[in-house]
Amino acid sequence: MSLTRLLPLLLLLPILIWAADSDKNFRVAPTMFKEGVLMEPVANMAIVKKEKMILSESPMVPLRPNIMFMRHKKGPKEYLWFTGPVDVKNFEKLHAFSLADNYLRPAEVMLLRFYGSQTSRAFQDEADIYFDREYIYSPRVPKLYFRKNGQWQMIQETERPGIISIKSNIKGLEAISISVPMKEVPSLVYPVNPGMYAFSFSAPNYLPYVDAISVPGGSMVELKPQLPVVDTASRVKATTTVTLHAVTVAKTLEETEHLFDVLTRDVQTSIEKVDTNEFDKIYPPLRKPLLLGVSSDDSVYVKYRNRYNGKREEAKLYWRMNRMGSASAVNVALRRKIDSLQAIPHKVSLVPTSIEAVNDEKLCEDVIDSVAMREQAKQDSIAKANAPKDTTVKDSTAAAAVPAEPVIKTKRVCRMAAVRINYGKKGDRYDVSWVGNAEGYTADSLFALLTSGASSRAFISIERNKPVWIYHEGDLKGRHHYRYQKHELVVNDKPLQSHGAFELPQYIYDEPEVQEWLNRPIEEDAHKVQEPKAKALRVDESGVALDVSMKVPRVIRDRDRGTVALIDSGSFRYKGKVVSLSPFAIHTTEVTQQFFKDVMSKIDSTKRIKDRSSFTGARHPVHNITWNDAQSFCKAIGGDLPTEAQWEFAGRADNNEGALWNLDENPDPGAYAIYKANSYSLGKKNPAYGPQPVSTKKSNAWGIFDMSGNVAEWTRDKYFMFSVWVESSNPTGAMMGSSKVYKGGSWKDKESLLNLTERDDEDPRYWSDAIGFRCAFPRDLFEGK
Repeated sequence: MSLTRLLPLLLLLPILIWAADSDKNFRVAPTMFKEGVLMEPVANMAIVKKEKMILSESPMVPLRPNIMFMRHKKGPKEYLWFTGPVDVKNFEKLHAFSLADNYLRPAEVMLLRFYGSQTSRAFQDEADIYFDREYIYSPRVPKLYFRKNGQWQMIQETERPGIISIKSNIKGLEAISISVPMKEVPSLVYPVNPGMYAFSFSAPNYLPYVDAISVPGGSMVELKPQLPVVDTASRVKATTTVTLHAVTVAKTLEETEHLFDVLTRDVQTSIEKVDTNEFDKIYPPLRKPLLLGVSSDDSVYVKYRNRYNGKREEAKLYWRMNRMGSASAVNVALRRKIDSLQAIPHKVSLVPTSIEAVNDEKLCEDVIDSVAMREQAKQDSIAKANAPKDTTVKDSTAAAAVPAEPVIKTKRVCRMAAVRINYGKKGDRYDVSWVGNAEGYTADSLFALLTSGASSRAFISIERNKPVWIYHEGDLKGRHHYRYQKHELVVNDKPLQSHGAFELPQYIYDEPEVQEWLNRPIEEDAHKVQEPKAKALRVDESGVALDVSMKVPRVIRDRDRGTVALIDSGSFRYKGKVVSLSPFAIHTTEVTQQFFKDVMSKIDSTKRIKDRSSFTGARHPVHNITWNDAQSFCKAIGGDLPTEAQWEFAGRADNNEGALWNLDENPDPGAYAIYKANSYSLGKKNPAYGPQPVSTKKSNAWGIFDMSGNVAEWTRDKYFMFSVWVESSNPTGAMMGSSKVYKGGSWKDKESLLNLTERDDEDPRYWSDAIGFRCAFPRDLFEGK
């Protein structure tokens, strides 16, 4: 950057220095939280506290569901953490900020200081901030600011979520959430976004029932489930061969299920005599979609309607069965016995019925089929030998016929990724597959072992001995296990440490009960809050994402364009605001000198670009290249230089941290970057001096290398010093300006310049041994690959 262009910045330097506290001063260190401190409840506190004094706790993550958390500032470097049920009255006075809408993570915001304005000093943060699983709240201001990567960033206020209050005097009432995953349904459910919510209710001596409610934003609504009471008055005499004694002495679930099937057959003729008109009068009707504020084809409403209809049929059968004299008593005993046996963990030994290879479709390639080629050559030779000879006189001056090019035959070859072991067959109680590998074996060697005739079996653990009962038109078609948890493989009496996942056949997988279990919230142990790490990306016990995370992009090798990461559309915090990007692909490494040479050899010689790299090597990045030449190269292979937003999105790999090493337990920039400390400072005689071969350091979470260090990289964007406008979708940089932005820092730069949010600029005709590039592409160029 020239001195004349630096002058305006130098004039602003005193102002910048005044406001330039480091990010560290704008964060709350975990050690600042003081545990066991007594404090009087503050005015309008949004947490219910009945005691005169409240005791501070140690912050734990993940945040528990349906609990409000309060961070209170006691001193410049002292904070107190309180928890409790939400105070509904004071909750309605809070300003809400959605973490998802502002692209922030719970574990991240707990350690950020928040401010009412951008002119605040580091110690002038808000005294009280409330947290829950999906929002943060301010009791004072409708706008909050924080500093990250050296920039002030604003979070937008969003509509305050609602609260569902479930009120019932029924003892033993159990509720299951149908619309959203929830481990337990408390009497007060929050935060809930505006929309429709459905719950399934059951209780002893009551008929099961499914109810739904519409929740407007920012208010509390009451749901009062009306479960019909079971009527046990005998209306029809029915007899059964099943006795209460037989139920009592039954030892296994299978024996008890058999007794239930016998009872069902015995009373089948009698049960039809039970008049259901009375049932239709007492059972609550299905709620209309219009009253719930949704359409009839709304996904939540469809789920509610299906579960309602299923529970209604179950309730009707239960109601009928309990109105048939002595058979009703047997039915009640059987159901209680089945419930108790289903609650017990289960383990079964199964022998595989078949073994299959699972190929990695990402590692497939077309290779020459030498066997087919030899066979084709043999056939051609036979055909030529048997062909009639041409006896016509040929013109000696005529050009000789050019022999036809042989047809190259190829075959698709894929690397085996895992082994699929199938157990049982369709209709069996245990009909399941397991896909995975075993320690000490490759997929190929494990497949060879299992298909060699070796004796093999598996001990499979099941969470509860509770199969799904599958009905068709009211008739029971089968019972099938689905709560598979652990697979212990034994081959030739030798246990193998196996790692993989279970797969259910479609007819079991599609059952609503199975879907509810598969989508169940995942348990996670609570632990003390700490600086957020990259490995914290997971889903917690309520099904709420602890982190707003995208799936890892697929990396493919393209013959003409190099190795690229295919990145889905997504949103991230960019220059202080949340922006969205369309899908794109980007090179996983800086363009290497070998790849540059290969591409140049295939294009018109008049359009070739000379590689002026001074540190040479096939895997070294191209450098000493101007912006114009870098863009020309990318366009020659169907792409372009990435925009600054694309480059930063790919580099940060779906997190808000600009220095990736800060996400590790032991931060070390040298693990990710070739920079001043491990290159330039070593001097010219050291082999580590200068740009190094690509991908020799750790990649980011998306498998993209050298975004920090090695060589800085040109981007497509123009640079203009006073540009403040950032588009909300696919930002393209400043509209004015002649210089171009480059990012990432280089082998000559200190650690602070390696931050992925940092930027610099230069004339597009400028070249340096510290600047290289990588290319970005439209995602659809790689469709089908």
